[in-house]
Amino acid sequence: MEKVLSHRVQLVLLVAAVLVPCAVLIALSVRIFGQERELRSKRQADERQRIVVRARDALLAALKPIALDEVRTDLRLGQAYRHPETVFVGWTEEDRLVLPWEPERDQAARNCRELISQPGFEPAIRACEQLGNQPHELALTTGCYQRAVAAARHPQQAAYARWLLAQALDAGGRPGEAAPVFRTLLDTGPEVTDADGIPLALHAARALLEEGAVDRRISSSVARALAQRPWLPPMSSFVVTEIAERLGRSAKNPEEKRAAEELGREAAGLVRLLQQAEALRNDFPRVRAAIGRPQPAWVAYGDEVWLVGAAGNPQSGAAIVVVRGQDVFGRLAVPGATRFADSRDSGGEPLGEAFPGLKVVVASNGFSLEDPAGDLQRRAFFAALLLVVLITMFAAYLLWRDLQREMRSSELRAQFVSSVSHELKTPLTAIRMFAETLQLGRCGDAETQSEYLGTIVNECERLSRLVDGVLLFSKTEQGRKTWRLRPVEAADAIEAAVRALEYPLSKRGFQLHTTIEDNLPPIAADRDALEQAILNLLSNAIKFSGDARDIELGLYRENGEVVVKVTDHGIGIAAEEHARIFEKFYRAPTRENQSIPGTGLGLALVAQIVKAHGGRVAVDSAPGKGSSFYLRFPHAP
Repeated sequence: MEKVLSHRVQLVLLVAAVLVPCAVLIALSVRIFGQERELRSKRQADERQRIVVRARDALLAALKPIALDEVRTDLRLGQAYRHPETVFVGWTEEDRLVLPWEPERDQAARNCRELISQPGFEPAIRACEQLGNQPHELALTTGCYQRAVAAARHPQQAAYARWLLAQALDAGGRPGEAAPVFRTLLDTGPEVTDADGIPLALHAARALLEEGAVDRRISSSVARALAQRPWLPPMSSFVVTEIAERLGRSAKNPEEKRAAEELGREAAGLVRLLQQAEALRNDFPRVRAAIGRPQPAWVAYGDEVWLVGAAGNPQSGAAIVVVRGQDVFGRLAVPGATRFADSRDSGGEPLGEAFPGLKVVVASNGFSLEDPAGDLQRRAFFAALLLVVLITMFAAYLLWRDLQREMRSSELRAQFVSSVSHELKTPLTAIRMFAETLQLGRCGDAETQSEYLGTIVNECERLSRLVDGVLLFSKTEQGRKTWRLRPVEAADAIEAAVRALEYPLSKRGFQLHTTIEDNLPPIAADRDALEQAILNLLSNAIKFSGDARDIELGLYRENGEVVVKVTDHGIGIAAEEHARIFEKFYRAPTRENQSIPGTGLGLALVAQIVKAHGGRVAVDSAPGKGSSFYLRFPHAP
């Protein structure tokens, strides 16, 4: 019990010595890498913030040339402030945004109204307008407008008078005379407008198209107007759209078709600009709140992202500058940033209070969000850690297996000592009993005395065989046994073994059937060891025959080998035990074996002897059907 407890303590100590360090090592590794992951995440967050700062600074620098602070306050008077990337500049009045194309703010419309209202020009125009367009009045009307053209002191006044003249001719049924005047107006710039700010060139283009006149000058004039003025009054956008549709319907070749399509796209862009501007005016209270923070800010707005900023205090009155975001974003190259986006984009990092609603999308390849070298190092570390753990666990398994083997060996040795003690005690008891009987003279006759002496001699031989077997096994295990191999007749060894067991066989009522084939070749063997192997097999046959009393011993030649066969008809051996019965100290764990004395060395010694002779040992057995053991030896050379 103490030994079993000691082995359990050793096993617990072994498990603690292996598993506890491994668990501690794994826990420390996980904690270290967890801390490293947190540190890397913090570095990534810091790097993202640095990219955001760089993007914000780059965007501020790109917007600086627009110079919000330098927008002159006389925008209130309609003086235009222009920049290539500016969509338009509006003005705040009370709670509303005033758009630049509103008639009272449109500079071109204001100029037109001022010029046509001058004392030397306005009376002449009014006089002409009082005349009718009837055929009998048309000559007077056209003459009046021609005198107004001659009296004009400014190109805007002359163009305006010509436009009125062309309209009078067209309304009076003389389109042929009106067409040259309209064509003259096609060459006027987009700054020459009517009182509503619509360029006169657009009026002339639409009038010519209504009369069926289509040529490249019309589309060129409209395109020039759009190119020089990125925004026009709302009514102008509808005029351009109508012109583009008519040009498309009347196109006669692919070139005219492409020109009409391009003009249509520009008109659609102008309409979108006006619609988004109208939406901005409606949302201006919210936008103004974002712009009016303590620090200057640019607010992202609209489907086509606009950057909306203010020059001055938007609460009391300021210029509102609208910049097309894509034009600014397109010329920026921020390392680590993919693109700028507004708040509708699910990705990206906010640019802060300077750009409400604007974000920058950080590229994973813009900087090292992931650390390939660190990942490789971590994988290598985990691989090494796993290897160490596996090696440790494998070593622990080997130690555990050795410990188990040692525990089994200790148990088997204890069983062996007990068995040997029992094996020694039985013959010694018999010898002592018969010797004391003889010493006391209690034998009745000479025959009984001779029987007692024979029993004493037989038990002494049994003791001698037991001791010789143990010594032979010990020497073989330690490698100190010297085998004296010489040609031996196997039949002689069998006969000697039979003679040695003749008394116990007859005493226990066994019938030994011996069959020896004639003319067998000799084998190279140690005569004493060969006899010992045969004796062990016969002794086992006696012990494990159960109720059967027949044992067969055969010697024959098969497949170039000399075979010794010992067969009993006893309890037999299970197939799964065949390989283990030749292990030292091992005895099959059956109920029958528990009551049969033995040391567990007999078959182990047989296997060692046969192996030392270059032979093989085999068994053929089944529970309840007896056992046959085969010793196969090669012929002597």
